[in-house]
Amino acid sequence: MPAGDHHTGRQVFVDFECFKCHDVVGENFPAPEAEQGDVGPALSGMGGMHPAEYFVETIIDPNASVAWRLKHHKDEAKGYLGADGTSKMPSYNDSMTVRQLIDLVAYLKSLTEGGHQH
Repeated sequence: MPAGDHHTGRQVFVDFECFKCHDVVGENFPAPEAEQGDVGPALSGMGGMHPAEYFVETIIDPNASVAWRLKHHKDEAKGYLGADGTSKMPSYNDSMTVRQLIDLVAYLKSLTEGGHQH
């Protein structure tokens, strides 16, 4: 995985409005609307929990993480699943460039315990 710029990746997070479904502690993003909140997992601290490849896979194939989450988080509310059992997260394959993906992953990897690592 090429190195990305986490500052640019934060802007990608904003531009694609990822904050509407994913909370990040310590960031001042607009609050999600009621019907959007708690759809995706909170991302604070996730940077240290997963390799970059995990984030790449979940962004280009949102359903890739569904099986893992169902296996490991059986008791959590499944707000991220649609009625058909697939991820509610949209695919960004036709709208996100490879550079944006690399930078977004750098931003996600910078999210360590307690928020954003500078």
